[in-house]
Amino acid sequence: MKQLTAQLQKEHLEAWRRKRVLLLLLLFVAAGMMSPLFAKLTPEIMKAALPEGSTISLAAPTSLDAWGQFFKNVSQFGLLALVLLYGDTLAGEVERGTLLPLLPLGLKRKSLVLGKAGYLMLTWTIGYWLSFGICYGYTRYFFDDQLSRHLTAGVVPLWLYGLLLCACLLVTSALAQNGLQSLLFFAIFFAGTLLLGLFKRIDAYNPFTLGSNNAAWLAGTSSLKDSLPAVLIAIFLLFISLWWAQASFSRRLI
Repeated sequence: MKQLTAQLQKEHLEAWRRKRVLLLLLLFVAAGMMSPLFAKLTPEIMKAALPEGSTISLAAPTSLDAWGQFFKNVSQFGLLALVLLYGDTLAGEVERGTLLPLLPLGLKRKSLVLGKAGYLMLTWTIGYWLSFGICYGYTRYFFDDQLSRHLTAGVVPLWLYGLLLCACLLVTSALAQNGLQSLLFFAIFFAGTLLLGLFKRIDAYNPFTLGSNNAAWLAGTSSLKDSLPAVLIAIFLLFISLWWAQASFSRRLI
């Protein structure tokens, strides 16, 4: 437990020195602020972009539009930045040789992997819910329409999806020889998850739909209960990925 706590402190100190924490916080805050603002201003922006004298009929924006923007922004900016910044989380340690003095002193590889996993998932969790809180406040201010009655069903699966991707990122980093290779492995894996999305018949069992069906669950046009198998499989894969990362890293030569 002492090693795990020390590893978490080390990860935080390193992330702070390399400005990773500050950058991620800014991106998550921006995603939370810009989502409702963009939804509110989109009709005005489109009208301003039209030639003079032209008219266009646009539906009034709603809270559903704001949360739809949130799902896109927090995935495309927050989660993507997290992957890019921490793609070398294990492979980078090996590449830089920073573990060589520590392992003979008793540092357990299991504690190292779990510490990195804990910090990565904690970073995602804090950033995600901070962004959610900001978006929630602005959305309530701009859109008091009571359309987002299934908010929990929309936002919780995306958070779980992010945790799953963090665990998968640890696997690719544990297998890779350097940070670039880790990101390449993750890109190949992510492309595979997108291909799974083409098979609509398995959506109820596809854990990676937790990051794409959020708008439908929020609006109530689709029920999260129908995707309960996907939720359970995502949790199972999360723990399997953590075990795989730990087992792979424990066997590799450094």
